[in-house]
Amino acid sequence: MTHDIGKLLPRNLRYIIVIVATLVCVTLATQTTLEDVFEEINSLNELANEVQSKINGLEREHLDAKYNYRNKLKSIDGLKVHNSNLRLKISKQEDAIEVLRESIAEVDLIEAQITPLMWRMIEGLKQLIELDKPFELEERKQRVADLRELMERFDVEVSEKFAQVLRAYEIESDFGRTMDVSQKELQLPDGNVHNVNILRVGRIALVYQTLQGDETGWWNPNTSAWEKLPNSYNTPIKNGIKMANKQLTSGLFQVPILAPEDSDEEN
Repeated sequence: MTHDIGKLLPRNLRYIIVIVATLVCVTLATQTTLEDVFEEINSLNELANEVQSKINGLEREHLDAKYNYRNKLKSIDGLKVHNSNLRLKISKQEDAIEVLRESIAEVDLIEAQITPLMWRMIEGLKQLIELDKPFELEERKQRVADLRELMERFDVEVSEKFAQVLRAYEIESDFGRTMDVSQKELQLPDGNVHNVNILRVGRIALVYQTLQGDETGWWNPNTSAWEKLPNSYNTPIKNGIKMANKQLTSGLFQVPILAPEDSDEEN
């Protein structure tokens, strides 16, 4: 029995040594592997941090690009609306240009027709003054002379010339709706020159009265001469002179006029 135990101890010791050696190797191997794993994990963590940092940067760049893209889309939409408005404006301007071209062509035609018309109007105005009652003759004749001079000027637009001709006709038309009085020296029917009041009542009558009010006369269109009126006209004409001078309230007064049958008999 003792012998067997003695044999067994060295054999078991060898097994134990082998096991211990194996354990030691395993332990050493295990320690080496964990250190490598920890180093690898640290490297991976650092790499992950770097990757995450890049991802964060890329995400910020993505958000910025997305924001800029949206802004660009808004700008593009605004430019589209602006361009649409510009196209509409250009279309309207082109239409206006076409209208202007047509108007210019019409203006050339009108100018060719209106210039002779204005000359005829001026000549008609001259004849009207010559055939009308002799009031403010110098002023009216000078107006005709000014119009003729205006027509000869090339630095004045046709529209301005026509406006001046129309203005002259308006002035003549106003004479038919107004009443005024003026003083001047006049040769009376007796051949003597006296200072008299000359009263114009529209274009109905043109009368005179001496300053003393003792003689009254009128311009007879049929004879184209001044003729004395009966004394019964002295007071009515005196009142008319006061009305024209705003010295008397407006009212009615008697003036001499030609009846139609009188005009026919004269003709």
